[in-house]
Formats: sequence, C-alpha cells, structure tokens
Amino acid sequence: MQEETIVHPLESRKFPVFFKVALIVLIVLAGLAAILTAILLPSVKKLTVSVDRLKASGATVVAAAKAQDLKAVDAQLDVVEKDLADLSRDYARLSWLKIIPVANLYYADGQHGLKAGVEVLAAAKITVDAIAPYADLVGLKGLSTSGDGMKTAQDRVNFVVETLDKVRPQLTLIGEKLATARAEADKIKPARYPKYQSQLTSGIALIDQASSLVNDAKPLLESAPYILGKDKPRRYLVLFQNDAELRPTGGFMTAYAVIEVSKGKINIIQSNDIYTLDDKFPKKLPAPEPIKKYLPNVPYWYLRDQNLSPDFKVSMDTFYPNYQLTKSPAVDGIIAVDTKVLVDLLKVTGPIGVSGFGNYSAEIDKRCNCPQVFYELEKFADQEGPVVWDSVSGKIVFAPRNYGDRKSFIGPMMHSVMTNVFAQPKSKMSDLFNTAISAINGKHVQFYFIDPTIQSAIESFNLAGRVRETDGDYLMVVDTNFAGAKTNVWVTYAADQKIDVGGDGTVTKTLTLTYKNPQEYFVEKGTSLKLNGVFRDWLRVYVPKGSELIEAKGFETGQKTSEDLGKTVFEGFFSVTPLNVRTITLKYKLPIKIKSPYKMLIQKQGGSKNFPYTFKVNGKTYPEFILNADHEFIF
Repeated sequence: MQEETIVHPLESRKFPVFFKVALIVLIVLAGLAAILTAILLPSVKKLTVSVDRLKASGATVVAAAKAQDLKAVDAQLDVVEKDLADLSRDYARLSWLKIIPVANLYYADGQHGLKAGVEVLAAAKITVDAIAPYADLVGLKGLSTSGDGMKTAQDRVNFVVETLDKVRPQLTLIGEKLATARAEADKIKPARYPKYQSQLTSGIALIDQASSLVNDAKPLLESAPYILGKDKPRRYLVLFQNDAELRPTGGFMTAYAVIEVSKGKINIIQSNDIYTLDDKFPKKLPAPEPIKKYLPNVPYWYLRDQNLSPDFKVSMDTFYPNYQLTKSPAVDGIIAVDTKVLVDLLKVTGPIGVSGFGNYSAEIDKRCNCPQVFYELEKFADQEGPVVWDSVSGKIVFAPRNYGDRKSFIGPMMHSVMTNVFAQPKSKMSDLFNTAISAINGKHVQFYFIDPTIQSAIESFNLAGRVRETDGDYLMVVDTNFAGAKTNVWVTYAADQKIDVGGDGTVTKTLTLTYKNPQEYFVEKGTSLKLNGVFRDWLRVYVPKGSELIEAKGFETGQKTSEDLGKTVFEGFFSVTPLNVRTITLKYKLPIKIKSPYKMLIQKQGGSKNFPYTFKVNGKTYPEFILNADHEFIF
C-alpha cells in the first residue's frame, strides 16, 4: 500500500501566499523601475551631455592657462559660466530625488558640487581681473595694461610697488568665494563613490588648498610694501649658500652682502667673504657634536657653520644674534640664495661679463660636466697655490689671484647680474617670473625677518624654510656634506617608499634611499682645484614624532634615533666615493593610525636638487614624482 503523505492545512496555503506576495512586489518594483527609467533616462542623457560640455570647456581654460594666455582664459571662463549654468538647470530637473531615501544623499552631493563650482568660477574671474594690470610683468599674453613692451624689468617692479594696495580688496573677494566653495565641497562624501573616490578626494583637497593659499597670501600682500621699502629703505643681509656643498638650510655659507631696497630698487652696500665675517666674530663657541664628530679639525662653531638646523628660521635665530656681535651693518632681515639661482638667471639673460673677472654662462662645461659659471667661480674662489716674495724688496711677486680676498668677485658679480636682470625686456618677463617662482618654491631662496609680523606673514606663505606640522604622515630627507668638496653638483639620490597599512590603520614603512656619485674624481692640474671627491654625508631623516625604528641598514657610523623640531629623527653617517653607489634603508612604524585617504607631507630640503620619489601603498605602485617643492600626497 502506497504511503500517504499528510500535509497540514495551513502549510498548503503558506507558500502559495508567499510567492504571490513576492510576485506582486517584483511586479511593482519592475513597474517602478520602468517608470523611473522612462523619467530618468532623458534627463540623465541630457545631464551627461551637459557634463561632457563643461569638462571640455574647463579643459580649454586649463590649456589656455598653461599657455599663459590670460586673454584666452578670460574668454573661456565666460563659456564655462554658460556651461555650468546649463548643467545646473539640467540637474535641477532631478530635484524630486530629494524626497527619495538614499537617492537624496547623492542628489545633495551633486548640489554641493555645483555650488562649489559656481564659487570657484567667480573666484577665477576676479583673479583674472586682479592679474590683468600685471600681465606683461609676468609674461602673460593679453589684457596687459601696465605699459608698453619697451619697459624694463625695473620699471615693472616699480609699477608693482606703487599699485599693490589696489590688489588687496580683490584678494579678499577671491578668499571669500573660495571659502564658500570649500564649505560646499567639504560636504561631499567621496566614500559614496568608490570608483571615483580618489579623484573626488584630490579635487576637494585642491579647493581646500586654494582657499588656504589665498588666505595665507593676505598677510604677505600686506607686508609687501614693507619688504620692498615703499615707506622707507630696508636693508637685508644676503647669504650666499653653495648648494654644491650642501648643508641643512641649502649649502655652505660662502659669502655675504648687505643690500638696500628702496621702492623696489636694489643697491649693494657691501659684500665680502664669509671668512671675513668670521674674523670679526668675537666669540669662540665650542663646536656642536656633529661638527666634532664629522669635521674633527674644526674646534669652534664659526658663523659659516651655524646653519645646522634644516629649519631656516631656527638656524637664523642662532646666526643672527652672532652676526650682530660682528658690528656689521644693521639689517631688517636675511635672504639666503644658492648657486642654482645664479645659474637659472643666466639661462634667461644669457652670458654676462663681470669687469675684471671674465665672462660667465649657464652652459655645461665639458671639463667638469657642470655649468660654466659654477666651474669658473669655484676655480677662482677655491684656487690654491704658493705666495712668492721678492727676496730683496719683500714684495709679493706672485700669488693666486684670490690671495687676501677670497670670493672678492661677489660684489662685481651681483652688480652685473642685477644690471642684466633688471634691464630685461618684456619678452623675457615670463621666464624671469617663472625662474623666481621656481627658486622660491624649491627653497633656493629663503627669507628671515626681524619684525615678527613680517616673519609670520612669510611663514604663512611657506617662504621661510620652516619645518611644518601635519596630522598625517611626514618625511624630510636632510643631507649635510661634511667633505668640503663640491660633490653635490653630481651626487643624487632616489627615494623609494613601501607603505603597508593594516586593517586597523597601523602603518609600517620601508624607506630606501639610493645615493649615486656618477662623476670621476676631479682635481684640476696646475691649480689643485678639487671639486669631486668622497661624499661624506651626515644624513637625517625626519618622520612623525614617536615613530619606531625597526631596522636600519647602510650607515657606516653614528646611527641613532633622536627628536628635533617636533619630529623623530633617524640619523647616521656614510660616504660615497666617485663612480659608486650607497643604499640606506630604514624600516619603521608610524605612531599614528591612518585610514583612507592616506595623506603624507614631504618637505624638500633647502638647496637640494629635485630628486625622484616613488611610492607603493599596500602593493599598489604610484607614478614617480619629482620633488621640486614641499608637497602633500593623497593616496
């Protein structure tokens, strides 16, 4: 007999009812989806067209800006304004999404983005109006109103001095617009868009940076009349740092000059060798520990070595009071410049002549594979040789041409360079302006002021060579050449960072620095001029305070961990002989936990070359970056 299956009466109705309800729900959802598609599709298509049109017009603005065509930028901003208005109108047709849960969040993000775009556009248009009077000063095309093209660079500087006050109200308006844009952009949640999260985060960060930049520029603009000597002449001590012999702030302090700036015009008061200044220094300060260890034949802390801190202000806070003890001219501030500034200026002006010393250019000299001006100046300044006296009269009959006054060329050289630079025509303005900006951003020019208000203003605009604070990861590589030879002309390094971020935000890093000295030993016959030799480097790597060193490789001696300038410092000493390579590896753990996005500030040492940095974050390799200024990375 066949077994009979007994089914509960309620069970026989349970599943059919469930399926019926599920089927009804699916039908309703399908219908709703069809209705939404019918409603959304035309709007989305139109919106897509508007977005593409805005992207295209925005790209044209960028292209015009890169071409330094201010007139084209001004015209194209009007096109962007129309395209942005069209996009806003098309987007408004989706306003009904505000009443739909979840969708309303995405709609709100779009609104914030559009509002931010309107404010950024307004700031851009005001910026064009503000720049227009100075267009030819900085070599921009079109909208020039400061005068004809026959004016010299000095005439244009005078124009700036007299008209700076008119820029302040416009800068305030730009700041207000960008602040509003920043507030809107910061309301957007990039995490909602995984595919575009990195791009959105970077875009928001750019708006934040632009807003901060304008706000930071205000005190600098207010201080500019003081700096340029508009009300009364200002005097500055100019320190010439030889970046071929790299020291923490940019180079060995080889010479100095005192200049006077009056209404933008520069006059040289005096100039001399740094050793002359040291001769006037009445104190015999004991040499600090690093000099004792790595320059054992230097028992005292001379003025020329008082830039051991990579923070320019900290070094000058040590140097300046001691400078005052030499009874040298009183100054309102200190400006440090290095050899690269001279080379880059000569690239713009072309070769120059210096009366009594010869001709100088930025062309590469085959004798040393270095700029001719560098070779000739080093040949003159560092040339050694015997002094020969007449046995009867006692007079000197032969001596090296720098005998008794090393680096005496600095005054005539400064005068010749300044004369050539300030006499440049309109056609060279763009190159001069870009050279100046590049030198300042790359810390080949750094400023220190006695007046705390002015000092604060230049610090806000990152012109003071300060070691900065950050709430994310941090890195600064600081080399100190304790060899005397000019090896930094040829020595390079490449920085490779392997960053592993754990699920809980714990960060372990491996930093690999590969130093190369690709030039042969260089000693010139007849003069004994020694340029390239053994690179003897006291290396300090600044990382977030509290970082824990796990492993260090490559140092010869002096490896230790310390604290300085609010950072943890890993340091040690090593050397690289000509035609050789040295690798330094540091593995360490950060004291902070970092989750997405990963932010890291890398600061460039004053006077250093533009070295390559590579990054691998959790196995993902990012493009190589050439560090030519302080830079914040977001991964």
